[in-house]
Amino acid sequence: MENFFKLVPEQISTGWMAPLVAVVFACWHFFRKQAELEKMVAEQNDKVASLQSALEQQIKSKELLHKRMLDLQTQMDEIDALLVDARVSIKASADSIFIKNPYSEDILVFLMAHGPAADKVAKLQISIKGSQAGKVFSSKQTSMYSENTAAQRHDGRLDKKSGYQSKNMLTKPLLRHGNEVVGVVQFLNEDADTPFGVADEKNIEVICNKLALAVGAIVAEPSNLVNLGMVFDPQVSQATLVFTDISHSESLFRSIPVADASAMIDEYLERLSRIGLQFDARIDKYLGDGILFSFESQTSSVENASKAVQAALLMQTEFQKILSEWKRLGYQLPLAHRVGIASGAVFGRRMGYAQSCAYTVMGLPVHMAAGLCNEARYVSGHTLVCPETYRQAQGRLIGSVNFQQHTQQDGQICYEIESN
Repeated sequence: MENFFKLVPEQISTGWMAPLVAVVFACWHFFRKQAELEKMVAEQNDKVASLQSALEQQIKSKELLHKRMLDLQTQMDEIDALLVDARVSIKASADSIFIKNPYSEDILVFLMAHGPAADKVAKLQISIKGSQAGKVFSSKQTSMYSENTAAQRHDGRLDKKSGYQSKNMLTKPLLRHGNEVVGVVQFLNEDADTPFGVADEKNIEVICNKLALAVGAIVAEPSNLVNLGMVFDPQVSQATLVFTDISHSESLFRSIPVADASAMIDEYLERLSRIGLQFDARIDKYLGDGILFSFESQTSSVENASKAVQAALLMQTEFQKILSEWKRLGYQLPLAHRVGIASGAVFGRRMGYAQSCAYTVMGLPVHMAAGLCNEARYVSGHTLVCPETYRQAQGRLIGSVNFQQHTQQDGQICYEIESN
């Protein structure tokens, strides 16, 4: 080794070092950037995979729900046909089937109803105490009521709501396997001179046995009643709602062809929905150029609120990207994006016309989120959260999100949020 160093001149020119260092630095910089790029690609792939998984899960859930709803509809059609036979058999003018709300101790709900006032009462809940249906459900004994037997109990709310005077009623328990009460069937006759009798009860005995089996198959799984829109979903009690909307979106349809404007709105809905799903939101509904997201994970309210706030801020950033892209196409439009967020107690159920009803959440937070979305037009960040969302999320998001108190037009306090 000593002999080797003797061969090295005492004075070495350093001119060759500059290009060597430059080459080494360039290689290091290249490999560093390559590593960063690979990491970025991996992260994006993870996000895409996560989003794809969430989308696939929603698709599977919808497919399962669709199949379940078809099965339920078949069962309901069977019940409907049996009730038609029973009405004809005893010359009844109306009928209904009551079942117990599986999530309440003393409430009956309608499974099905026919007659001139059916649509007016079908959504009412009936107390087991103080009603003919409740009496029969509890006693498992048939009851025959007429307006002349005032001593018998009858829930007058149904008559008040419908404007229909119940003159004669035959109310019979639906007993599966002889003793298990799964519901109550009730027949009405508006002819005061033709009360129901023992012969009528016997005429429908076989039909009622079949009804008991069909009704029993439905009530055996409580979630069936949620899917049919008869009871609230007990799995959803606390949620954070995010309401988004584009301000002045009508300018799109005034200045460009409807087909182009619709495609642009659809792009907005899709790109913001992707962000919501990324943060485990459920897309509750689309409202024109707006979206209602529900963050209702069973983990914790704090996590729901935190995810909702983070998703909302990303949605605002994404909208600015969308707007810039639209402007590059020559669309100079006075658009802004508003977001309102509220947390609290909600109930989920299927609502609306039977053939087109949809699952949605109901409760004060829904209305608060919509109101805050409208109020957000008055703040620079265009995103407002209610005090409960602030209380739940601010501790977890300290340092990453700036919360600024804001007084609404009606004097209520809320908080404007922006990314730090």
